[in-house]
Amino acid sequence: MSPRIYLAGPDVFYPDALERAAWMKGVCAEFGLTGVFPADVVIDPTGLSPEELAAAIFQRDVDLVQSCDIVAANLFPFRGAEPDSGTCFELGLGFALGKKLYGYTHAGTMADRVAEHYGPVDSSGARPVDSDGLHVENFGPPINLMISVPATMVYGSFEDCIRRIARDVTPAVIA
Repeated sequence: MSPRIYLAGPDVFYPDALERAAWMKGVCAEFGLTGVFPADVVIDPTGLSPEELAAAIFQRDVDLVQSCDIVAANLFPFRGAEPDSGTCFELGLGFALGKKLYGYTHAGTMADRVAEHYGPVDSSGARPVDSDGLHVENFGPPINLMISVPATMVYGSFEDCIRRIARDVTPAVIA
C-alpha cells in the first residue's frame, strides 16, 4: 500500500481548489504516493449552522490527518509573513500523532520574510528586531522553529517536496 500524504495548506481557499487538489494528487501518484486533500471528503452544509459546519470541517481534517502516514505542508506566506494557521495546526497534530512531517516554502531566513512583509529588520544588535522592536528568530529557516525543527524542510515547490518524500520513503526506487 502506498504511503498516504495529507496535503496541508491554504490551497483549499483558492477558487480553483478542486483543480489544485487533482493536480497535487496526480503529482503524488507519479511517485507512487497517495495524496489526500481536505476536500476529498465533502461535507453537506444543509441545515448546519456556521458553528456546526466549522466543527464538521475541523473533525474531517483531524480524521484525515489521523488516516495518513505523512503531512506535507504548504508553508509559503499566506495573508502575511507567516504560513496559514490551520496548516500549522495540522502539522502540530501530525507531530502529536507521530506522523512524518514535511514543509515546503522558499529559502531565506525569518528576517528576510519579516522584512519582505513588514519592513526593515535591524540585525545590528545581538538579536534582530523588527520595526516594532520585537525579536525576530535567527536560527536560519524562514519558518518558526516549532515547525522547522520537527519537519523536514524543502526549499522549493510542491513537486520538490513530493519528490523528497518519495526519495525518503522509497529510496531504492526514486533517484
